[in-house]
Amino acid sequence: MTTNPLAPEASAMHRLLHAGSVAVIGASEDRGKFGGRLIYNLLHHGFHGTVYPINPKRDVILGHKAYPDIADVPSPPDVAAVAVPAQHLLASLQGCVEAGVKVAIVITGQLAETGSEGAKIQDEAVDIARAAGMRILGPNCLGAFNVPAGVCLSPSVTMSVDKLHKGRVGVASQSGALQTAMFIRAFDEGIGFSSAITLGNQADLELSDAFEYLVDDPDTDAILLYVEGLKDHQRFKQTALRARVMGKPVVAVKAGRTDAGAAMANSHTASLTGSYEAFSALCESMGIVVTDQPDTAVFCADALARWGAPKASGVAVASGSGGAAALAADAIEDSKFHVARLGPMAISHLAEHLPVLKETANVDFGAYIHAFDPKVMRDTLETFADEPDVGALLMIMTPQPAMEHLAEIMRDIGSKRGVPAILCNKAGSMVRDQLEADALETGYPIYTSLDDCYRVLEALMAYRQFQIEEVTQETGDALAPTIDASASTLSAGPLTEPEAKALLVAAGVPVTREVMCTDADAAVQAALKIGFPVVLKGVARGLIHKSDAGAVKLNIPDVAAVRSAFAEIQEAIAGKAPEAVFVGSLVSEMVLGEVAEAFVGAAWDPQHGPSVLVGAGGVFVEVLKDVKLAAAPVSTAQAKSMIQSLKTFPLLDGARGRPKADLMALSDIVHRVSLLAAHLGPRLKELDVNPVIVRAAGEGALAVDARAVWNIVE
Repeated sequence: MTTNPLAPEASAMHRLLHAGSVAVIGASEDRGKFGGRLIYNLLHHGFHGTVYPINPKRDVILGHKAYPDIADVPSPPDVAAVAVPAQHLLASLQGCVEAGVKVAIVITGQLAETGSEGAKIQDEAVDIARAAGMRILGPNCLGAFNVPAGVCLSPSVTMSVDKLHKGRVGVASQSGALQTAMFIRAFDEGIGFSSAITLGNQADLELSDAFEYLVDDPDTDAILLYVEGLKDHQRFKQTALRARVMGKPVVAVKAGRTDAGAAMANSHTASLTGSYEAFSALCESMGIVVTDQPDTAVFCADALARWGAPKASGVAVASGSGGAAALAADAIEDSKFHVARLGPMAISHLAEHLPVLKETANVDFGAYIHAFDPKVMRDTLETFADEPDVGALLMIMTPQPAMEHLAEIMRDIGSKRGVPAILCNKAGSMVRDQLEADALETGYPIYTSLDDCYRVLEALMAYRQFQIEEVTQETGDALAPTIDASASTLSAGPLTEPEAKALLVAAGVPVTREVMCTDADAAVQAALKIGFPVVLKGVARGLIHKSDAGAVKLNIPDVAAVRSAFAEIQEAIAGKAPEAVFVGSLVSEMVLGEVAEAFVGAAWDPQHGPSVLVGAGGVFVEVLKDVKLAAAPVSTAQAKSMIQSLKTFPLLDGARGRPKADLMALSDIVHRVSLLAAHLGPRLKELDVNPVIVRAAGEGALAVDARAVWNIVE
């Protein structure tokens, strides 16, 4: 049953994008003003509902009766669009409340993004709306539009195009200007959107409101998000999981990859960006494709809306140039997919047209016996499309005969055979005008950048991999009582190693045999019980890097050496870390038989939630920076994939005659640390387990050292 946009159960975003009546506060016939462009765009794109221009100085605006105040309209509008200076915003919103408006789009800027005075006005605006149950989109936004419903509530100059292309990509963006830039890029390529929503400062309605709408929207097949900061990562995560279950691909562009980008985003929409790496990890765990280029993101979302997940991970490459095909093959082999391998039928087909035997789908039509024959080129490309290992086709068109046929051939394959077929025009102006006209007429884009082509292929193949991978369901609830008991006595700030390890033990992580000792006599007894050789590590609250302070003694062989080491550690801490409070020393077994050292960690990001890390460990962890990050929790299978993605994985996998490490034991530790991070949430600010000693296959792994920072959450 179709939801009535005016029904009480309809979401605010649904009401807005399916409005039957709209009041424009600040309406004008001057398209140099926000209110003038907004009402013009609304009417220009065929709005069939009722329009109430609000302007005390005009009787009629664009053929519609104008009203001096929103209180004067004959019935409550479904939506009010507010485009007034900041000093008039509160009065305008109070008028909307009194008129019975349920949703207001606030175009007005110069609010929280400009500092404390603007933030005060914005907060008061939200208070007015919430007290009356009215929702606000914005402020500092460029509105929204819904092409199938004929609702264009945006003052953007890009909306002056003759007609909005109807497409299957829905967009939600925290930047209005960037969304309109993506729109015009898509428009020029013949790509249409279903709906597009700009969020601005997200004072009330936020990114997840738009995301939820697009997931439920029957006119949207793929979703494109521009993100500066998340207000509720759990809600975002739940919505992303729904999109994944419903088979709707999601592409995200994230600002704040660098400190400069994060600062700019904050000043732009008052958004706290959070860690870019944590956001990417969250998206990967949810099956969201992340890219850093908005223009490319448009192509990626369009390709995913057209084709979804490719049937295979191989790419077939064809060109009129052997050099272009070779360069494309190099780029593909450097990626996470490959040049497709051909079966007997395709090999037999190529044998009829090429002088040499070829078993991979990478051809130069100029080298064919009958070069550039349109029928032969079609037969080859269609043969490739039917191959089991071909998930996508890439045709690089350099200046050659019969160019006019290639766009039609690729369009037919992409449209009728359901195989992604990407044509990159490298013939320039020789065919540009015709190809651009064809794209606008058919809505099938032509690419001009090979980099765009590769990124689209990466997006398609990444989405394919997401569809194959499992979604982690385990929550670690069975471990919760033990973890909570261990955490109940912790104080805010850096934890001691025994405190950090107690959390690991509660999560089922194997740690070294060890005893905490407050004096040398106790240390001797502990060493005798554990068995020599042993390790002594100083424990002092506030001491973070024990090795730098000389507070670690390895391979201690006997009782006399234990006493000496205990005294030396106490003296070293007093001299090199006088602010630290010495508690004692940890006497631990000396772990032997290692194949490799690994690093496992966890962190909490206020924007994006808990994450888990694994990488090369030991003293070189910060030098090598070979780390894989994922949103927590992860399954053991996902943990294994994380480890296998490391550059140093060959060291764990028997490189150069080394024994293979116990990969399953390390994967289990990563999994359990992820459960710990997911359960503790913001209480566990960060956790470093370094090193994890990984022994040979079947012999296990042990957490040797650990440090953590604890938060007290009210």
